[in-house]
Amino acid sequence: MKSNSLLAGLSFSSGQRMMATPSTQAIAQFEVVTDVETFVSLQQEWDELWRAAKGTPFQLFRYCLHALREVAIPTGATLHCIIGRKDGRMVFGWPLIRNRECLWTTLRPLAPDTSEPYLLVANGEDPESLVSAAWRVLLSSCGSDVISLPMVRTDSALYRVGLGAKRLSRGERRVVRVVPLLRCKTWAEFRGGLADSVRKEQDYLQRRLVKAGKVSMFISDLADPVSATYVRTMLEWKRQWAERVGVEGDFFKEPYQNFLRKISTDPSFKRALHLFILSLDGKAIAVNLVAISERSVIGMQAAFDPAHAKYSPGSLLLEHVMKWAFENQRDFDLGPGDSKYKSNWAGGSGYTCTDLRIAVSLWGQTDLAARALQRQCEKLRLRIAAGPVGHLWKTRLGSKPTSPKPPVREDSKCPPAKDR
Repeated sequence: MKSNSLLAGLSFSSGQRMMATPSTQAIAQFEVVTDVETFVSLQQEWDELWRAAKGTPFQLFRYCLHALREVAIPTGATLHCIIGRKDGRMVFGWPLIRNRECLWTTLRPLAPDTSEPYLLVANGEDPESLVSAAWRVLLSSCGSDVISLPMVRTDSALYRVGLGAKRLSRGERRVVRVVPLLRCKTWAEFRGGLADSVRKEQDYLQRRLVKAGKVSMFISDLADPVSATYVRTMLEWKRQWAERVGVEGDFFKEPYQNFLRKISTDPSFKRALHLFILSLDGKAIAVNLVAISERSVIGMQAAFDPAHAKYSPGSLLLEHVMKWAFENQRDFDLGPGDSKYKSNWAGGSGYTCTDLRIAVSLWGQTDLAARALQRQCEKLRLRIAAGPVGHLWKTRLGSKPTSPKPPVREDSKCPPAKDR
């Protein structure tokens, strides 16, 4: 059984216990778990912490375990989970993994989707002190070149602590759109606040679809074997969309897709995950998988049948899911991404995140330098392409001068509006 015991604010020492820095309440004792068997033994404690922290489905122990077994281990990653206890009770959990990125070893969150929250702090505890103490444990124990923390909320304790790192690379801020359904007293009030063009388009698409045949929208029971078929179909549609728009990334690779198949058939997620289906004449034409937290519905994956793209079935199903969220007193988290449909539904509502990347070793500093150079080269390329030289080059090649298009982000969990 492999684990390393550390106490707040002290350097890493494998297998040894040290005196902790006292807090105003009790001493926080930290442990680094690197063995899967030891991690599995934490399930009961973790579930109690999850309830105390009012965590999201992405922080459930079973979710983390599936992510470890189906995604992390098959890709060569190893576990590095930091847990904290006070008076023998788990009050902190931070599941991380160590893997190799090109020439560097990197420590990053276990979560297979980087936009998911991945740090648990028990309700009633001081997040600033616990995260600060865990950060010191992380730095002294990581044994990697780089610490990569994607999509850190800029209003979080982790962000404030991370900004104090000496060798830090910070990405551009990204907005995660959240549809503020709880602000409205009725669904009609929310819908009335949308732009006229959005409302009219949704109504028009709905009328067209109803004329095409029998329309049904429903939640498929994950315990029903047919739900597994819906998930496989969704992933196939997602793959086709990715090929059509030229998107690549982990979302479209077998480990992550196998992970989705596993959690969607795990009885532990019966309440935490919902699979919404839009069917036409009894055949599914759009699928939307969401997670249900205490105050919000969080989009995970969505896809549609390209043969019915003219009806924008994904957009119609999305509105149905939002209405369900409203009726169940929750906001709707659309996730990161620049797609226009997200701002159409959420307006300016949401929160900001950014990527933090910290060099821990001298070799890790070369990673930050290489990435900075790559960003500068990309900016220069875009500037040249948009300027007179780029227009002249395109004219000579016989193409119409156009401004360069930004790359499609992998973190767009469902297709843009025009593709839905």
